[in-house]
Amino acid sequence: MKIDLKQQIIRGGNILDEGKFNFDRTKYLNASEADQCIRQQWYAKHNAPAEAQDWGFARRGTHAEKFVYSALTAANVPLLHHIPQVSLQDGDISATPDGVIAYDDEWIGLEIKSFDPRKNTKNFPTKRHSTQLKIGMELLATQLKPVGIKMSRGILMYINASNFDDVLQYDVKMEEGIVNRYRPRAKKVLHTEDVAMLDREGKSNDDCKFCPYKGPCGVTAVSAPAAKVANRGSNLDGSARRYMEIKDGMDQLKAEQDVIKEEIKAEVTRRGVGKVTVGNISVDFSVAKGRSSLDKKAVAAAGIDLTPFETIGNPVERLTLKRV
Repeated sequence: MKIDLKQQIIRGGNILDEGKFNFDRTKYLNASEADQCIRQQWYAKHNAPAEAQDWGFARRGTHAEKFVYSALTAANVPLLHHIPQVSLQDGDISATPDGVIAYDDEWIGLEIKSFDPRKNTKNFPTKRHSTQLKIGMELLATQLKPVGIKMSRGILMYINASNFDDVLQYDVKMEEGIVNRYRPRAKKVLHTEDVAMLDREGKSNDDCKFCPYKGPCGVTAVSAPAAKVANRGSNLDGSARRYMEIKDGMDQLKAEQDVIKEEIKAEVTRRGVGKVTVGNISVDFSVAKGRSSLDKKAVAAAGIDLTPFETIGNPVERLTLKRV
């Protein structure tokens, strides 16, 4: 009997992952994803079709974390941690801290990340990981920390996935009010009805590269690099300048057209006619009945759920030029 151990390992890994969290993460903005592209978060919370993902690297990180826990415990560091980890929620926001170094007079938050040995560590600590730790620390401080014990900082630790003795450590200060600062973002992620209302942040923060929702989002190109200044005299410089010249002219003509339009309506109204021919130009002025629209807020207040009948249109590209 032939046994495919690789497939059994992957299957078993999926079973183990199912019990990793003890709450429904789709109901919250989780600290680990707080700075991800807002569209990627929206798709994940709304059951959008996703590309198949390889979770091997995430599982590697889980084992690196377990090593850190075991090593710190063996070294008698006063570490509080839980497997499965304790998840904390506050409104629409949640966090699953990796642990706490619990001294008698101070708690220090702990977040552990593994990194590929080929990774450029000059960018450590990343903003995304710092935000994750800060949110976790505030929830720990407000929900679990004993009264009278100080908590004002945390440690963000990076461990080389190929060499567990290669460890980088960074101090991260608590940021008072960070949970409240992310509440509006959580509301957008969880309660926005149409993803078209949200920006494709991944095009600027490089989330598109590995995002499993490129299909429904309509992103096919490589993510755009950070904003740069193009050289004067380049093809882009010439095209952008000409574009703005044409736009300025069109804006001036549009403003003049609007003034003349009001003059024509006033003159037709003064004559008491709805339609008149001037030379080879037909002028027709009438007042149309307003178009009916659906008050979605009133529908929702009445307890009617229209989401099964909603469709999402095709993504559209947006190009904006303005003077700076």
